[in-house]
Amino acid sequence: MAEQTCIGLLTPFFQPITAYERAAASLGVELAVVTPARIDWQAEQVEALVWSGADWQTKTVDLPRAFYNRFYGPKPKVVNRLELLVGKDKVFNHITHFDKLDVHRALLQSQLQRHLPAADAGGPKQALQFLETWKQIIVKPRRGRLGLDIFLIRQKGKRIFLHHGTKSPVTSFPSAADLSVWLEENAGEDFLVQQFVPLAEVDGRIFDVRILVQKDQTGTWQASGALSRLALSYSYVTNVSHAILPAAKVLKEAFPGRSLLPKLEAISLTAANLTEQALGSLGEISVDFGLDGHGNIWIMELNGKPMKSLFLVLGDARLVKTVYQRPLSYALHLHSPSS
Repeated sequence: MAEQTCIGLLTPFFQPITAYERAAASLGVELAVVTPARIDWQAEQVEALVWSGADWQTKTVDLPRAFYNRFYGPKPKVVNRLELLVGKDKVFNHITHFDKLDVHRALLQSQLQRHLPAADAGGPKQALQFLETWKQIIVKPRRGRLGLDIFLIRQKGKRIFLHHGTKSPVTSFPSAADLSVWLEENAGEDFLVQQFVPLAEVDGRIFDVRILVQKDQTGTWQASGALSRLALSYSYVTNVSHAILPAAKVLKEAFPGRSLLPKLEAISLTAANLTEQALGSLGEISVDFGLDGHGNIWIMELNGKPMKSLFLVLGDARLVKTVYQRPLSYALHLHSPSS
């Protein structure tokens, strides 16, 4: 029996990553959960947690020649050291916790500029300037916090209203100076200020569209799947959703007679290429879109470690197989000496 190709899953946690078992079996590959502390750099071996098709076993194996980075955050130091041994960009997903302002600036220099809401660093000065221009703005963390601390600020007359997750304001300010004090205390340079885009609705709920983009077995970016999140009826954000539905279904209901999904997928592929050029080797991202009432397309944000489990809700077995298999297929491509 031929020896299986071993794919490394680089992670801080020495525990099974069961979500990829079926994909590994389908491709006939072995998985090795690799933590930095267990690497023997001189011997180029690692004490890994290995899945060979039946169970997970702790064993010492040669370092895999391609790795799927499962750390969440900036590029881990171990990646540079591994790539000295296995080859440049043989560890993909260098960065998995994107800085939204860095991504915005990378896309701003491209043909995608017209799909970007205005955005800048989120200090009080910038926020007040944006509010004067747009009258409604979003202030949110530059690095995601699972949808927490996304504030809507809107001005009506001289009074300024602050929303925190709900369409009803949680407080208000009599002047820009009072808002500035609040911003100074609650949102600084680690926040982003962004033009607010009123999103289209279905059944009285705003929605977004998420496109999952992954590299395939040839190293080519592909749109693997699309879903739509319908917000709670009282909310202006979709992070905590009422329902997750196929994007094609929601788009058809919101904009009958228009074919928007292919355009969203094409924009996603361009965004993936540009983001990789700016941030380093990637293998998968998700792109979150908002569409306004006229069907204009807006790129709301990109995610470096997308939650593939969201696609389980759609009940499409072929789609689920694709989204979990493609990262391993791409790792196989990297494993090839010719890649």
